[in-house]
Amino acid sequence: MSLFNTSYLLGNDTVGGWGTRYFFTFYSEFGDEKTESVVETTVLMAIFTASVVTNVSIAWAVLRYREMRTVTNCFLLNLTVADLLFAATTPALAYVRIMSSWPYGDFVCRLFPYSQLVCGFVLLWTLTLISMDRYRCIVVPPYRSRLTPRRAAVLTMFTWLIALAVYMPVPFWFHEQAVQDGTINVCTLVFPKYDTFKLSIVFTVSVVLLSGVLPLSLFIFYYQRIFHKLNKTRRRIEHSAMHHVTAMSQNSLSPHNDGAVPQPQVLIRHEELRYKKHVRVVRVLLINVIAVLVMWLPITVVVCLIYVDGSRATEDTDFFLRSHHFIMGLLLALINTVVNPILYGVMSENFRKCFARLWFISKRRRALDRELLDNISKGGGRTPSNGHCNSMLQPGSSASVVELPVAAIASTSSANGCW
Repeated sequence: MSLFNTSYLLGNDTVGGWGTRYFFTFYSEFGDEKTESVVETTVLMAIFTASVVTNVSIAWAVLRYREMRTVTNCFLLNLTVADLLFAATTPALAYVRIMSSWPYGDFVCRLFPYSQLVCGFVLLWTLTLISMDRYRCIVVPPYRSRLTPRRAAVLTMFTWLIALAVYMPVPFWFHEQAVQDGTINVCTLVFPKYDTFKLSIVFTVSVVLLSGVLPLSLFIFYYQRIFHKLNKTRRRIEHSAMHHVTAMSQNSLSPHNDGAVPQPQVLIRHEELRYKKHVRVVRVLLINVIAVLVMWLPITVVVCLIYVDGSRATEDTDFFLRSHHFIMGLLLALINTVVNPILYGVMSENFRKCFARLWFISKRRRALDRELLDNISKGGGRTPSNGHCNSMLQPGSSASVVELPVAAIASTSSANGCW
């Protein structure tokens, strides 16, 4: 079997007790496809840059403005941390794709996949916590979250601890392995060998159930109940509106009509606004969940196929997987670290206004400050060109380009408010 057409290389396992066998190279690619490697590396670095910029913007908005520190945004902040840690492996991965042989040593080989799996687990379960919180806000009376930002932070901390515990065996099973008579080192996974049962099956099934099937089932349950409730609310609003129009037409014919707005109309309008707010929030979160599931499904399937391919006998070399299949699945998962913050930023009005305030008002404020200092140094004592001197330094001043939705956010920034 040629070295240049496979990602399974022959080596001697002295750790797991398997002896001479073929090892899947995971991150390394051997061959003469230099152009493909350059393109692949360029894409990886572009994803890394976009992920850092977008996720840091989300985190900055939540941490910068106190009004944005709601329960849901605390969960979103946890998502940005998981996305950033997951994306942090990208430069090292890009370098391996060019160098082929694993250059970082045994410790990094153990830490590299462990961090990726933990971040994926945290991402899925954080979205599950968000769906649970949305369920209480929309479906369960009195339609209020029982969480506070502090409790949400504690839950996210437990999510990280559980993920670290679930994948604890991974650093012991991944290691640097010499192949091709010791001429090449690769980072690969080797399950310990037991004669009584297959540890690989037990671990793989448990992890898939806990980190895949269970959160997916909860997504389906909670969002089905949420959309059922929203659909009932929409029908009730439409029925109330039709009834109100009929009542108004009859009231307009009454000689005692004084032109005042009836109380039922105010209640209908309030419920309609609340319904639209929930629809906007749920739309963002649902699209985010679908994107996560779609983009993480390929890497899950590839890992299962790697297990099937690796269960062949040593003399059977008809492997159908290559390491670039694994990298393509991992690439989609990395793209998800960019999609998540873009969804929040583009589809959330509060985040859009925060970004505008962070990016554009800050620039204008610095320009005004520089102009003021220049005028003072020249002794002119003139005010900046817009006629305001220190107004930009005051929150919510009349010189602000974009104001945060104070009234809207303040109502949701209480300890147990719903975003």
